[in-house]
Amino acid sequence: MAQVERKSAIKETVDKIREAAGNRKITKTVLDEFRKELIGLAQRRELFTIEDFPPPGPDSKRRSCLYRLSEDQDHGFALYLNVASGSVNAPPHNHTTWAVIVGIEGQEENRFYKKVPDGVEQIASHVVEPGTGVTMLPDEIHTIHIEAEKPVLNFHMYGLGLEQLDGRNFWNDNTKEWKVFPAHTDIREARN
Repeated sequence: MAQVERKSAIKETVDKIREAAGNRKITKTVLDEFRKELIGLAQRRELFTIEDFPPPGPDSKRRSCLYRLSEDQDHGFALYLNVASGSVNAPPHNHTTWAVIVGIEGQEENRFYKKVPDGVEQIASHVVEPGTGVTMLPDEIHTIHIEAEKPVLNFHMYGLGLEQLDGRNFWNDNTKEWKVFPAHTDIREARN
């Protein structure tokens, strides 16, 4: 029963987001509308539980995984449930498409950066937790930081599915250069 209800709630939310986008240029104002719709979906916590969406097991090298909840045939409007357990620290990176992150359970710190001649400089930060979210335009740079004993669940929605984003860049602080961000290696299909 929960699976049917979850599928319906996801479809209704993504349909509203797609409708809000229409043929408009995607701006921060439009992304804020998407964020509000996703916060509404995140409040349905009974539909998105650790039992249904477990984090990677103790034998995994990864501390997080993504469950694909929805994605259009043209790979647009891709909605994922990100589940993390333990310590997660992503380097400064862009997405090359718009992005919205909304909290369901736990806390995920997002730090925002601007490019400077010798790398990046932090300009802001925001903790994503239940009832909150952040938005990003394609060229914005951010990092994700999670330190949690209990799993953290968030929605991550992108203008284009992650497998299609082969031009994302990240700042490698060890080599002091921008590199191509590797594809996420643990995306689990959950559209059924």
